[in-house]
Amino acid sequence: MKGKVLKSSIILGVIIVFISAVGWLLFSPCPPGEFCIVDAGQSVVEIPEDVREDANSLASEYFGSDSVGYDMFVDNLLEVYSAAEGKDFLLIFNSGGQGREEIGPEWGSILEGIEGELGRLGYTHMFVIYERTSGGFWNFVKELRETMFYYRSKGKPLAAQIGFLTEHIEDIRVILLGESSGAMVGSQAMKLLQANDRVYSIQTGIPFYYRRAVSDRALVMNSNGIAPDSLSNGDLWTIFRANLGRIPTYRPEEGHFLFYIRTPGHIYTWDHPGVHSKISAFLQNYFGNN
Repeated sequence: MKGKVLKSSIILGVIIVFISAVGWLLFSPCPPGEFCIVDAGQSVVEIPEDVREDANSLASEYFGSDSVGYDMFVDNLLEVYSAAEGKDFLLIFNSGGQGREEIGPEWGSILEGIEGELGRLGYTHMFVIYERTSGGFWNFVKELRETMFYYRSKGKPLAAQIGFLTEHIEDIRVILLGESSGAMVGSQAMKLLQANDRVYSIQTGIPFYYRRAVSDRALVMNSNGIAPDSLSNGDLWTIFRANLGRIPTYRPEEGHFLFYIRTPGHIYTWDHPGVHSKISAFLQNYFGNN
């Protein structure tokens, strides 16, 4: 009898632990991402007390008793505020994949094109990468969870951080840049920033399973003008054929998803005719009258 009770207790304990683990993975909040300032040599300005207070107030919403995360968040936000003060534009890039990669050569060429266009129109800018995923296995798992839930949790803190910056930096305009899964994050943030007319969005290759937010201040490109994007169009047969009988390898010139899955057409550079022409027209349309 005692043996049966012990066995039942062990099984019940395992079930409880399993359910708790699944619940934690499904519902535990994701910490806000971190801005990585790419532009060097930014001027440092004195930060007003009300700006510091608002940064602390925002940090308290996400970190509670986590003093280390709290302080890092405030320092990072105020660093961006200080560097962006006096600029016309803040460019924020969300990478694909796990959201920790540096900007690659494909989107790097697009960034250079955008920077050139803004410079030609007479604007100043600074550029940051938004690293939305912290290191570690469990943060990797949460990133996969967020992909399934369309980045609703990760879009909220990004929108809040952008709202803080546009509130406290007079006249600055923000352009959210993103590729693939990073474009999903940008679209989620745009949903929450519809009323903020100083926020714009340029995104490429949003996966077919995500229903993007529609905004007249957003440019979404799901074709590079040469080959259809199989991932954005949901062309699973083309993706299947591209991977059939091949050793998984990273070949960015073909387009890829989750690093090793080949997705023909899921690649965008400034030299693609369906990219630079649309971006140039978008920037000219909104910002041509400097």
